[in-house]
Amino acid sequence: MNVNAMAGAGYGAGVGGVSGGGDSLKLKSLEQKLKKLEDEKKQAEEAQDTERARKLEQEILKVKQEIEQLKEKEKKKKEKEQEKPGQEKQGVPGLRPDGLDVYA
Repeated sequence: MNVNAMAGAGYGAGVGGVSGGGDSLKLKSLEQKLKKLEDEKKQAEEAQDTERARKLEQEILKVKQEIEQLKEKEKKKKEKEQEKPGQEKQGVPGLRPDGLDVYA
C-alpha cells in the first residue's frame, strides 16, 4: 500500500476543531491510523523492506505527535470548562470550590 495515499486517511471527522465530539472523533481516527501503520511496518520488517519500514516509522512518529497534541488540547479544554466564568483558579472569597455561596 502506498504510504502517501494513507497520509490523508481518517481526517474527515472533526476537522476544524468542531466543539463537542469532533476532536474525540479525530483522536479515534488517528489511533486507528496508528494501529494500521504499525501493522504495515511490522509486515515491512518481516519482508525485510527496510526503506518502506523507515518511511512507515516516520509516518508513525507524525501520527503519535498529532495524537499527543490533540490529547493536550482536549486536556486544556476540559480544564478551562471546569473553571466557572468570573472565578479565578484560586477561588473567590465567599464561594466554595463547587461554586456555592457560603454566605447564602
